[in-house]
Amino acid sequence: MAMEEGERRVQLVARGATIGRAVDVAEVCRRRNGIIAQGLPSEVIIGDIACSSETIEQEGQRSRVVSVLSIELDGVGDVPAKEEE
Repeated sequence: MAMEEGERRVQLVARGATIGRAVDVAEVCRRRNGIIAQGLPSEVIIGDIACSSETIEQEGQRSRVVSVLSIELDGVGDVPAKEEE
C-alpha cells in the first residue's frame, strides 16, 4: 500500500457502482479496523471529497454518463511495525 511506502496522501477514485465500496474503504482506513488496515499510519484523515460525472463512449452503443467520486486520505504519524507470526 502507498502509505506503507511513505506516501501520506492517497486518492481513492470510484465510478458508478463501485462508489459505495470506495466510501467503505475510506471509512475502514479512518477507523483502522481489521487486518486490512494494519499498514496504515497512526491516524488517517478523510480530506477533500469531490463528486463529478464522466461520459463513457462505448463502441457500437450510445455513450453513458457515470458518476465519479474522489476521496482524499491523509495519513498522519508513523506506520506501526509489522507483527511477526
